Amino acid sequence: MRFIQEIRCKCGHTFSFFAYGDEAWSEEICPKCGSPAVLMDPLSVNVTAERLLCRSQAELEGGDYSLSIVIGTIAVESFLTRLFFKLKGMDSYATTFKLPTPAQERAWEVDYPRSGGFPRPADFVSKAMTGFTFDKFVAQNNVATKIMARFPDAANLSATEYFQNELFRRRNRIAHWGYVNSTKAEAQLCQTLAVAIVSILREMDKSKYAALL
Repeated sequence: MRFIQEIRCKCGHTFSFFAYGDEAWSEEICPKCGSPAVLMDPLSVNVTAERLLCRSQAELEGGDYSLSIVIGTIAVESFLTRLFFKLKGMDSYATTFKLPTPAQERAWEVDYPRSGGFPRPADFVSKAMTGFTFDKFVAQNNVATKIMARFPDAANLSATEYFQNELFRRRNRIAHWGYVNSTKAEAQLCQTLAVAIVSILREMDKSKYAALL
């Protein structure tokens, strides 16, 4: 997948960087002032997921609402699985002192739940990372609780149920039923939800390793 990221030069001109997949961003020169520029990815469990969130936002701004929803949901799933691989890799490194190989990661995939919508893999990873279900982690973590407070219509639902209904159900309608008439309001909500879930997962990762210090 091709990713595009716009930046504003110190001279005020805006230009774009390009990258494919998880490759490095292109090196660019500002066409207005000639200054060289380099774009760095943020420190993250999953750089690809961060790029996918940006791509989802770009599709939203460009008016391709259904595609924005699909890509935002892929970002969440990608970040969730990478958290699982990170945990497995840390456990493996503690005994072997070697980074995991692609073959090891393929073997670990067998353990990862492939059904149950969002709740089952979310609980699976959350329990492995924190010892709590996803909902219990959200309830006892101050940052996650504040994130959920941004969605007042989730007050009577668990976090996993709300995300399943409002984000994953909409993605499933597109991917499995061919519903491609998503509205701007739906896409805006789904983009916000995808960012919220990834933010909670970042906090989960942070709390896991803060507890080891």
